[in-house]
Amino acid sequence: MGAIGPLLGILLVLGFLALMIYLFSAGAASRALNQQERNELNQLRALVDDLKDTAWDHRELDSALSTIMIDKIREYERRGRELG
Repeated sequence: MGAIGPLLGILLVLGFLALMIYLFSAGAASRALNQQERNELNQLRALVDDLKDTAWDHRELDSALSTIMIDKIREYERRGRELG
């Protein structure tokens, strides 16, 4: 009966360590996902900037459509700055 106390203590410590390792690895995966999301967001921002520049550069093909595209992008950018 006296050996059960230390055995339970060891099991509790091992369980705690296993829980900490699990939480640490889950946190690392979450941080990696956040980095992946940031990379994708940066790529999408670059794409939108490129589309805006393309619309401006080729406005002689269809000036009304280019103006609409540029205005929509600028409106979205302004709304983003107002919110955050």
